[in-house]
Amino acid sequence: MSAALALASAKKGRRVLVAEVDSQRSALSETFDCELGYTPTQVAENVWACNITFKKALVDWLDHTIRAAKIVGLIVKNPMVQVFLEVTPGAREMVVLSRICSYMDEFDQVVVDLPASGHAVSLLRTPDTAQRLMRTGPIHERASEIQEILQGPDTALGIVALPEEMVVNETVELFGKLKTALPGLSVPLVFLNRCAAPTMTDDEHKLLARLSAQTDVSDAASELLLAGRWDAELERATAESLGRLHSEIGVTVVPFPRLGILGGFEGGASKVTLQMAGALNRRSLAESKEGIRS
Repeated sequence: MSAALALASAKKGRRVLVAEVDSQRSALSETFDCELGYTPTQVAENVWACNITFKKALVDWLDHTIRAAKIVGLIVKNPMVQVFLEVTPGAREMVVLSRICSYMDEFDQVVVDLPASGHAVSLLRTPDTAQRLMRTGPIHERASEIQEILQGPDTALGIVALPEEMVVNETVELFGKLKTALPGLSVPLVFLNRCAAPTMTDDEHKLLARLSAQTDVSDAASELLLAGRWDAELERATAESLGRLHSEIGVTVVPFPRLGILGGFEGGASKVTLQMAGALNRRSLAESKEGIRS
């Protein structure tokens, strides 16, 4: 989803960076079919990608804060300092967030693939915690700058969910945590991935139920009925998930179909990402036309 957002935004002429956060196994590398590291690599027209790792981001942080190469080198090489930074709560998060924010001066847009919900909330709360712990000094100043960016009008958090009961529960819970822990952060969208669009009429659902109750059916017919019940269950789960997200969260929900079945599986993650970016562009175009009509 992060890669698709970056590709869709780049279509509008923006220079976009899509970044992972301290990922041990880069998902973006598979998505763009190339090796990615700390330094941004161009992966498509107007799109760059990178993996922001702590140790290299620390060097950038120290360069920005101390501005003395020799001292920075001594700090980075000192094993006691490394241990201290590794165990200090919030140090890793502040360093990584600082690097993300600094990229906003180099690119028109920065899309960040954040870790799972609980870790993401902890990461985003770090600047506020640092401000309260450090009343003055460079850490307090940088935390204030990061907090201002996170709460600014140009920053927003998109939540990605699936049409599954447990995932929807976690999404609703995450939204509640964000409103409490990060009230200044805008959450305008939930992306519901792998949705199943309604394909059967009410009469066809009733027919499927009657046929499924029969016992004297061939093996081939059993496979077809199993596939039908599978699709019916996915349609039901999608409808319930959309209903719950609309009623319990109240933000815009953007549904995405199971795009891999349209040929993406053969092309791997990169093909599915292109399909998702195309869907985003079509949605943006439709909204623009609707805005013109109204």
